[in-house]
Amino acid sequence: MLNLSDLNLPSSSGVYRFYNRQGALLYVGKSIHIAQRVHSHYRARHTDTREARLVSQTARIEWTRTAGEIGALLLENRQIKTLQPLYNRRQRKTRQLWALHPTPESGSEGVQLAIKALSTKQSEPELYGLFISKASADKHLRTLVQQFKLCERVLGLERGSGRCFGHQIGRCLGACCGEEPLAQHNKRLYRALASRQLKAWRWSGPIVIEEPDHMQPTRSDWHLIYNWAFLGTAPDIPELTHLEHQNHTDSFDLDAYFILQKALKTPGLTTYLWRNQQLAPLCHA
Repeated sequence: MLNLSDLNLPSSSGVYRFYNRQGALLYVGKSIHIAQRVHSHYRARHTDTREARLVSQTARIEWTRTAGEIGALLLENRQIKTLQPLYNRRQRKTRQLWALHPTPESGSEGVQLAIKALSTKQSEPELYGLFISKASADKHLRTLVQQFKLCERVLGLERGSGRCFGHQIGRCLGACCGEEPLAQHNKRLYRALASRQLKAWRWSGPIVIEEPDHMQPTRSDWHLIYNWAFLGTAPDIPELTHLEHQNHTDSFDLDAYFILQKALKTPGLTTYLWRNQQLAPLCHA
């Protein structure tokens, strides 16, 4: 078993990687204190069989320092999905994400609700929810229909004319047969969806999030973001220009989206608009 006392593990934020004797990547983790987190894996081997297997197979540990937690989260998320470590299973890359998409019905005041696959560069404002499968999106949709007594026929989920089945059994307030105004039904629909709205990309180009290094106050990490895709982290502003011009597979990533939403609300981080290789300060979203 690897002797941790032989390593000079840092006490800073960052990402660490466990490798076996053959050089295969076993595990990628993140922490605001790498040394403490790695030691916790070794302590847990006495009570957790999975940790025991991981530690027994580990022959080498590498790490990458980051300025803070956001950089560690973003780097961990990227490395798990690109490097596919053997012990990281929950955060593997999702091939396709789905959302609920309300659209006005042609020739009517009604609004229909469809399940839509997210594109690789997603910035539409009228999307709600993020689901890892079409089936899970459909399940959530059906739950909303029952909870808010929405009309499946008005929403385009049930074919036919006249009263819908839900109205016949008391689950619809009658938007399908004129007992409830469509405008009122629409308000209830959007109220049902409000908490799950996917935020559209509202900037004219990429943004940069500056994350100060708590261990070295004179330096920062600069995270380049566009259309909710994490394009990478630069150690200084000149490197941002090089990073911007690299080829990126900027597909929409559920985990990165939530990390970036957290970053924009984190005190102490500054957001800039990145345009013509210059930074323009922005307010937090």
